[in-house]
Amino acid sequence: MSVRRRTFMFVAMGLAVWALVATLATAYYYGLYVETRATFEELKSLAINANVLLDYGNGTLNWHNQTVIAGSTAFEALLGVTKKVEYETGAYGVFVSSIEGVSNVVETPTSGRAWLWYWWNATSSKWTDLLKASDAYILKSDDSIAWRYESYSYSF
Repeated sequence: MSVRRRTFMFVAMGLAVWALVATLATAYYYGLYVETRATFEELKSLAINANVLLDYGNGTLNWHNQTVIAGSTAFEALLGVTKKVEYETGAYGVFVSSIEGVSNVVETPTSGRAWLWYWWNATSSKWTDLLKASDAYILKSDDSIAWRYESYSYSF
């Protein structure tokens, strides 16, 4: 066998091995792509977009646009944007007493400042008090909620 023919055989075998390896790698990575795409589509149905506003009552507004797990509550969305939350759980649900070091204050027996939460009503273009605990409201896709530190007063 001549040197030329032997060289041709080695080059041909090398190209055949390269083609086989490239084909197997392509098939493997395409399989991973298909599996990853299916997982992504499944996870996409488990996530929703929600916006959280922290209004400190002094002109400071912090917006957090985020993705949350479907079925999350307004309270869980708050915990998703800050871990510095103090709260109590009672018969009526979660009561937030402090966010990021800003605590509720009782000024008189019937007035003070507290963290209250609101839901954005896109139909009326107003922030709405849903009159329920934040851990009782399940967020829907594209919901916006606000946590406001504001004055309150009531009379008996």
